[in-house]
Amino acid sequence: MLEHLRVLDLTDERGLLCGRLLADLGADVVQVEPVGGSTGRQAPPLAGATSLYWETFAAGKRGISVDLADEESVARLRALAGVADIVVTSWPRAQLEALRLDPAAVHSENPGAVYTIISAFGWDGPKAEYADTDLVVWAAGGPLAPHRDGDLPPLRISVPQAYLHAASDAAAGALMAVLARAQVGRGQVVDVSAQASIGVATLARVLATAVGDDHPEWQTTPGRPSGGRTDQSGSGAATPNSLKKWHCRDGMVELHLSMGPAAGAFTNNLFAWIAEEGGVDEPISSWDWRLVPDKLVSGELSHDQLDEARAAVRAFLLGKTKAEVLDAAIRRRLLCMAIFDMSDLAQSPHLAHRDFWVDVDMPDVREPVAIPGRFAQVIGPEGPRAGGRAPTIGEHDDIVFKEWLGER
Repeated sequence: MLEHLRVLDLTDERGLLCGRLLADLGADVVQVEPVGGSTGRQAPPLAGATSLYWETFAAGKRGISVDLADEESVARLRALAGVADIVVTSWPRAQLEALRLDPAAVHSENPGAVYTIISAFGWDGPKAEYADTDLVVWAAGGPLAPHRDGDLPPLRISVPQAYLHAASDAAAGALMAVLARAQVGRGQVVDVSAQASIGVATLARVLATAVGDDHPEWQTTPGRPSGGRTDQSGSGAATPNSLKKWHCRDGMVELHLSMGPAAGAFTNNLFAWIAEEGGVDEPISSWDWRLVPDKLVSGELSHDQLDEARAAVRAFLLGKTKAEVLDAAIRRRLLCMAIFDMSDLAQSPHLAHRDFWVDVDMPDVREPVAIPGRFAQVIGPEGPRAGGRAPTIGEHDDIVFKEWLGER
């Protein structure tokens, strides 16, 4: 699909996914590394000395190494930028400007290039030079604020992913700029801020704040005397994790005890199941959860009774497997999903049916390793796919310079 595009990939672990997505779509993506190798090669998780992160997100690319302290070597890199359709980078701005690989310098030689930047807070602006980590970017983006237990400090996102959001947004933005180039005849700068990307990923929160909603994502009912709130959805940020994540026999599930007219019927379905198996007694078994908020307001129900209902759910789920809960969720219309670990994903019949995995060879790993290999199925051509293993350092130096620059 993108076989006609050349992509010069100047990213470290923060932006590798962008090039991987473009490579999966058929583009010739050349991953540039310093002579000692990309810092992405040390990104966890590790299998011995092998970074599974690198091997996954650099898969399908060709690789070259460049001595960034040698002007002749850097000049050859600038020549590659001069013939690239897309340049994507997550390198620091100061480094790019020192190497004359910044957007202005590249466009002076190659005005048709789509120059795509992945950074924490954008190419410019008051925060552009701030130090960053995944935790810092998420905190600046807002979603950390509600994710806490009680009055404890906010919690980090379980797996670092702020830059994965940014890198995937960068791939989409780069392709839109390629389409625009066909109309206007020149390339653009695609400036992706990870802070902005996670704002988009949590759009309800961002939009609610913009229109003055002080408590987005949840509705409230009168709380306990201490002033706490009850989340009517059972799933929003106002609900502690202990009330929406439940242990079962082989792991955990996310299950929402929704209440109110909009979603209370789903909780009615849950308690009907529990009652059928003798896991809850009257009067709780016959509650209409669509009416629970009103009954809490009137005092007909108490929060202590609500805790009894939750205790019944907790005890019931401890006797079920994730598969049993998911099967019931489908058959009985429950607001529920299993919390998968990697072994669950690796054994998923759904992903296997969609040919999601591909086996690739990795250094120092005896057998091929399955990595995500197909992010979408398309009708007709083969569609997106992993083009093979990640490159070794400088593996394609000679062939890339020959094909892109005509060097002998």
